[in-house]
Amino acid sequence: MAERGKIKFEIIEKYGVLSTSKSGWNLELNLVQWGENQPKFDIRAWDPTHTKMGKGVGLNHDEMKKLNKIMTGILAFEQEENLRNQEDEASDDAEPDRPRVTRLSD
Repeated sequence: MAERGKIKFEIIEKYGVLSTSKSGWNLELNLVQWGENQPKFDIRAWDPTHTKMGKGVGLNHDEMKKLNKIMTGILAFEQEENLRNQEDEASDDAEPDRPRVTRLSD
C-alpha cells in the first residue's frame, strides 16, 4: 500500500483514463482502497507516477450503479437527438413526394 503524507492508499484496479491535462496528469477511473476502508470506485486526477493526486470522488458499488443508470439515460437522449438531426438533414435532401421514415413505436 502506498503512502502520501499520512494517507495510505492502494490502486487495486485501473479502469481507464478519462482525459489528460497539459501538465500530464490523467483524470482516471480506478478502484482504490483508502486506508483500511472498503475499496471504492474513484475518479480523480493523478500525476504520471501515481504519487501525487488531485481532489476526487469515491463511489461505492450502489452509487456507481446509480451513476451508470443516470449516464445511460443522458447518453440515450443525446443519441436520439443525433438521430433526429440526421433524419432532418436527410429529409431536406429527400424528394418532396417521398414520405418521411419515422421510428416505429413499441
